[in-house]
Formats: sequence, structure tokens, C-alpha cells
Amino acid sequence: MVKDIVIRDGVTLRGARVGTRDEVFTDGALVVQGPWNYNPAATRGSVPVAVNFDMSRIFYNLTTTALGAGSSYTSGSIDSKEYTSHALFIRTDQPMSIEIQESYDGSTFARSHVWYIGEGPGRTIHATIIFQLSNRYFRVVATNIGYATQTTFRLDRITIGLPSPFFISHYLATTERTTTALGANATYTSRTYTAQDLEEIGFYVYADQAGTVYYDVSFDGSTWRTVKSVSVSGGTALSDSFKPTGHFVRLRYVNGATAQTTFDFTIYVRNKA
Repeated sequence: MVKDIVIRDGVTLRGARVGTRDEVFTDGALVVQGPWNYNPAATRGSVPVAVNFDMSRIFYNLTTTALGAGSSYTSGSIDSKEYTSHALFIRTDQPMSIEIQESYDGSTFARSHVWYIGEGPGRTIHATIIFQLSNRYFRVVATNIGYATQTTFRLDRITIGLPSPFFISHYLATTERTTTALGANATYTSRTYTAQDLEEIGFYVYADQAGTVYYDVSFDGSTWRTVKSVSVSGGTALSDSFKPTGHFVRLRYVNGATAQTTFDFTIYVRNKA
């Protein structure tokens, strides 16, 4: 790598100096340093502009500690000023929600992105999420939304230079499954999902007794209204899907008057890309 290039206007002698990032930082990319007080012989110690193409495949591990069912990992505050956009790599054998929270000061955070990933408990997947930010700082909240402790988990931050955010993972994410038989008139209620983050929510169900699937919507997360119901015949498999509306959505399965001996209820979501 060229160590030092000086770019100057031949008339005013104003310009910039290009050097290696390790002069100021330690990650090896090129930087452009502007002159200090219009002096072409002096450059700033800090770097306002970075040529970071070489940085687009650098991985920084955040955690490899397995999460218990329902447990979360929250990263520290990450300063994004050196990069145009970011990515996450996730390896997991339990369904997960991945949340990005942004901050303007590095201490006050609010959620900006959420994705759901996973193909069901015990099935290992790799997923990559690429995203852009509206604020300088961000942190990552990863939650195990499966029903068992992970046996494999890895969460990496990746520097990236692509201008557009997009999501790369399995097309559908299976986020819940229960095979616990329900008693007479008993109910299984899914977790609450944020509708604005989803293109679709759907289910597969098989039960040996008749029942009903309800699609519920809420605007505050506490008061729920049923907007659609689907009848399930005993001994017949069924699948269906809904386009999320409102702010929060969930699915419920209500068994009929006879206790089940066989039940399989699986919920999947499709993220917005």
C-alpha cells in the first residue's frame, strides 16, 4: 500500500493528503486528511473522510455466549461515523429477533430496525443483515425467541460500504412452534409481533380435534381485536397467512370442546426487505 500521496491545487497549494489509516487508527483503511488552517504542509490529526472500501469485509465479534430461551444480549454503544453502512452476521439454532437501536449521543437509544430469523428450534442457520443508520451511534439487541437454550450462537458486526440497506436471510423465518396438546377449550397465544416490521405472518397447524385460529390486532399492545378467524377441522392439516395491520399482531389457537392428543402449531413471518 502506498504510504503517502499529497494531492494539491497547483495554484493555491490547497489540497489533501492520503495515507494509511494506521497513522491515526488501527484498522488499515485509507484516509483523506484535509490541510490545517490552509497550510499545505500540515494536516489534521483527526480524519473527517474515509475511503473504506477495504473495510467492507472486516468482522468484529460481539458475542458467542449462548442465550437461554427468552434471554437477550445487548451490545455496547457502537460509533458509526467511520462507515457508510453496517451489517450483522448471525449463527443460531434457535429463532431470534434482532433489533437495532440508534442514538444521537451514544447513551439515549431508541429502536429503529427489527428482524425475525430462524427456521425452528434446533435447526442451525446463518443470516446476514445489512442496514443503514439515521444517527451516529447504534447498539444491537439479540433475543432468543425459541423455547430452548442455544447450543450454537455467534453475532458479528461487519463493516460495509453498500449504499442501500437490504436483508439477506431465509425467505421465511419460523419463529414459534408448539406440539403441546391443548385441553378442552384451552388456548395457545403467540408472542406479540410488531406489524410495521413484517410483510406477512402465517401459520401451519395440525390437530386431531377441531379448533379455531384467530388473527388479533392491537394498537397499544394490551387491547386486542380479532380481525379474522380460520376454522380447523380435526385430523386435517391447514396453513394460512395474513398481511399485518395495526401496530401489533398475534395469532391464537383455541381448541374445541374435546381435549387434543396431537397438536402441531407453527408460526412464521416474512420480514420487510
